[in-house]
Amino acid sequence: MAGFEKVYHLLKEQGNEFIVISARGGLVGEMKGDAIRLLKEHQIEFDQYYWKVDDKLEICQKEKVDLMIDDDWKVVENLAKHHVKTLYFRDVNLKKMEESEYLTEVSNWGEVYRYIRGLSNLSNESD
Repeated sequence: MAGFEKVYHLLKEQGNEFIVISARGGLVGEMKGDAIRLLKEHQIEFDQYYWKVDDKLEICQKEKVDLMIDDDWKVVENLAKHHVKTLYFRDVNLKKMEESEYLTEVSNWGEVYRYIRGLSNLSNESD
């Protein structure tokens, strides 16, 4: 997705960790292999991988995820309901959702980066 690589490298340089929590590999097994191939081709390495995941909330809670990014409104709704800060990567034709303390809508990786930088600035101010 356009802009991801640049944002990924900037955030990694700043010490952020990335965890893949994906349903890929479940219903369509080849999707996991395709995702892994693309990541390797672009030299993108995550800190941890969870494939074939049905319950993303369980993994987010287990890993104490600070921020989840997802494009499935049902997943986003469930995470926000359980107080997991979530960025809803919404394409124009996807369901519009009401934003809250735990749910923020974004439409590109620049917005993701600015949101995360804003969180970093808040935590630095409170130190």
